[in-house]
Amino acid sequence: MSENQGRIIRRHRRRTDDGRGVRRLIAGRRFRAPAGLDIAEAELRFLAIERVWRDNEAFCHRMGTPPQWSYIALWAVEHLLKGQLRVPLPPIDDILASHDPLKWPVSLDDIVWKYTDETLACHTPKDLDGLSWDEALKFYNAVSRAFPSINWLLPERHAAQFVSHHERRARRSLRELARVKNQSPPDPATPLVDGTFHEALKAYENERRKDFTLPDGSFDGSGHHMLGMIRAMWERFPDFPLAELDFSRCQSLMDLWRSRQVMNLKTKAPLSKKTCGNYIGELNRFFDWLHLTSKFGWRKPEDFNSLKTRVRKLPSDRQSLDDLEIPRYTLDELVLLYKYAIPFERLLMAWCLNCAHGAAEFGRVEWEDVMLHREHPWHKQGLNVETNEGDSWCGFIRPKSGVLGWWLLWPETVQLLEWWRGQIGQALRRELRPNDRVLLTREGKPLYRDESRNAQTGFGNAWTRLLDRIADNEENGERAVRRLPFGTLRNQLPDWLGGEHARAVVASVALCHGIPHTGDKLLYKHYSNKPWAALFNAQRDYRDYLHAVFDAVPDPFTEYDPVGEKVRDVWSQGERNIRRIAEQVSVSEMTVRRRLISLGMVKAPHSKQK
Repeated sequence: MSENQGRIIRRHRRRTDDGRGVRRLIAGRRFRAPAGLDIAEAELRFLAIERVWRDNEAFCHRMGTPPQWSYIALWAVEHLLKGQLRVPLPPIDDILASHDPLKWPVSLDDIVWKYTDETLACHTPKDLDGLSWDEALKFYNAVSRAFPSINWLLPERHAAQFVSHHERRARRSLRELARVKNQSPPDPATPLVDGTFHEALKAYENERRKDFTLPDGSFDGSGHHMLGMIRAMWERFPDFPLAELDFSRCQSLMDLWRSRQVMNLKTKAPLSKKTCGNYIGELNRFFDWLHLTSKFGWRKPEDFNSLKTRVRKLPSDRQSLDDLEIPRYTLDELVLLYKYAIPFERLLMAWCLNCAHGAAEFGRVEWEDVMLHREHPWHKQGLNVETNEGDSWCGFIRPKSGVLGWWLLWPETVQLLEWWRGQIGQALRRELRPNDRVLLTREGKPLYRDESRNAQTGFGNAWTRLLDRIADNEENGERAVRRLPFGTLRNQLPDWLGGEHARAVVASVALCHGIPHTGDKLLYKHYSNKPWAALFNAQRDYRDYLHAVFDAVPDPFTEYDPVGEKVRDVWSQGERNIRRIAEQVSVSEMTVRRRLISLGMVKAPHSKQK
């Protein structure tokens, strides 16, 4: 056995998929996730396998054998790699082969002897279906104790018999209790508390999914977080009969989150106070639903309202003074970003800087929300703003807050927007409809994927490519532009406005904060006149502040050539030797010659005619 088998061996931090699935080496054995699986999801499955290995190490220690992968562990790993949350029990032979025959649990030893003949040959069935329910339960308990990190699944036939057996016992106990108390026996038709905790969570997940399913059958992406919390409860809480869910059991479920014992799977740090509070809120909603539904017959304990739900505060919650400042890009960084961006990335930058939008806002804007080359549509209704037919606007109700926003569009934004409309219309080979989103892929799908758990992936990927491009070409590399998220662009305009009260109100208008007033003619009574005009003026001033960004790229539809720029700079300094220039900019002489020809600084050699 390799000396590395006793510990978990991690690969390099940056892992790539070779097309056949992400691989990881864990305790001397290589595992591969299914092909095409997202790297983040693959990491979660590998973390589950690492927990199985820790159980396996303890199991081997109890058996008195060197730590090595047992049949039970490998069976569980096979199902975890497929993404199964609950693992069926392995074949009986695998369970018995994983144990030292002299150290079998007494409960299993009795079963083995039952199926052993006079020649000491064991004839146990191949799987648990061939056993009685009480025998299968003994195997289930033995495997669950040995590998507690896995949610083992008892065969359905045996599970039903197990429930039926305990229900009969419960009814006998109720009849005996009624006889002792000299009361009438309970009606046999009266349902008892049925099912298990995991079964109730599964049913609750289906109900919550309905809450986020829209009338057209699509799924509201905000529901992914809620459903993820329900699945996390399933994984972190062991299963038990719902009849055992009394006050103390409810409190113990709450205490797991209140005490901050749950760790982040990636950072290994306790979950944040806010996250634990969200889990407690979802657990309370689960209890409310379980109390009202007739599927399981469970009712809240009498003292349920006395449950403690306050989340514990940890010393690590204290924020550093550096963390309190909202990160934003400097003007020099914005110049570099805009210069290195391709035209589509420039559209993202111009719009988000112009309108204080993030991916969730710009990704949901439709063409009917955009009004180009016209005065403000509310001007004739009494909105007192400076406007003429050369202006362009965006009017949009922010989905998160339900508050309307208006933004004056800059000339650079309009220019890129009109270019993009032609590009996407040509790719789709049809006229764009008013209810089409502005940001569509060339396959006609929204760039912002509402139904996805990671709806902003398209924006994040585009932003990462831009940052990588700058890091690869700038002398300062990664230090040239900080790796802030795409959403930082939404903070630029509000941050520039500052915290003075009047300007803070303007920033709030730009961000679509506030409470909607649907009865007002202009929808929002408090923002009907002066705040709108102040916002449009602030946008014009912010555009003047950013003039260096747009001046750096006279033609926004051309891609920046950093090598050609360096060659031009060195050539203009009098360095006319092509070999010397190639050494200074770290490219080949052929590349320098081609760049000089494309810049019109050197004539192309005439081709020889035959």
